[in-house]
Amino acid sequence: MKLLIYANGFTGEQTAQAAACFAALESGGNECALPPADSIRLFGDRSRAGFGPGESDIIISLGGDGSLLRAAQTAIAWDKPLLGINSGRLGYLCALDFAETGRFSEIFSQCVCTERTLLELTYDSETYYALNDVIIAKENFGETADISVHIDSGSLLRVRGDGLIISTPTGSTAYNLSAGGPVLDADMPSILLTQICPHASRACPIVLSDRRTVTAEERNRRAQVYADGRNIGNLSGVIAVRRAEKTLRMYSRRSAAEDMIRAAGMKEAAR
Repeated sequence: MKLLIYANGFTGEQTAQAAACFAALESGGNECALPPADSIRLFGDRSRAGFGPGESDIIISLGGDGSLLRAAQTAIAWDKPLLGINSGRLGYLCALDFAETGRFSEIFSQCVCTERTLLELTYDSETYYALNDVIIAKENFGETADISVHIDSGSLLRVRGDGLIISTPTGSTAYNLSAGGPVLDADMPSILLTQICPHASRACPIVLSDRRTVTAEERNRRAQVYADGRNIGNLSGVIAVRRAEKTLRMYSRRSAAEDMIRAAGMKEAAR
C-alpha cells in the first residue's frame, strides 16, 4: 500500500518516533512518503516525499488526536481513508499505538473502516470542514460571549457565557464531553449543541437532527470561530453550520459505537 504519513516532529523524541515509524511501515512492505515540508523538517531534504495525497491509498497520522485532525483535512480534500497511530497522550481516535507499528499489517487486517459525519462551516464565503466540532469562543478571558443561535430559520437560542460547541457524534468525546455534554454513538445522525460555562445554570446540551442548519451571530462581535482547533477568524457576521455532504472514512479496531464507549472511559480514567 501507499501510505502518506503526517507526523509530529517538533521535538527530538517526536522526530525519532517519525523516523522509526517510517522505517517500520516500509519494512512491512508498504511504500511510504511524507509531505514535502515534513520530509525537509524531519530528514533535511525532500527524499521522503515520493508521492502526494492523490496517489496514496491511506493517509496516516502519527501523534495524538490533534495530529489526526490536521491530517483529516488532507483526507477529506482528497477523499482518502485515514488511520491514526498514537504517539501522543490518549489518542481516542487513533487505531494503533506507536509501539505497535511493527505489527501494522497484522493489526490493519483487523481494522474496520467507518464513515464519519463532518460539519460544514460557511464563513466569509469560504467552506471549512470539521470532524470533531465547530466552536464559538469568547475572545478575551474577562469578557462574555453573547451569541444568537437559530435552528433552521426558526427557533432562537441565546447563549451567554464562554461560548458554544457545535459537535459531530465523533466529536462528542472531545471538548463537548469536557464541557458536560453527552457521548453519542458515532453512527447517530445528529448535531450536538453544548454551551461552555453558561450564565444560565440550567442550560443543557441540545441534540439536533443532522438535517438541521445552525446559524450563529455574536451580538457584540467579540468571539472567535474554530473548526477542529483551527482559528477561522472573528465572528463578525453570521455563520452557518450544517452536516456536510462529504464524509470521512476512518480506520478503527472497533465499531464506531465501541470507539465512543472506549473514548469516554479513557477520558474518565484520565481525570
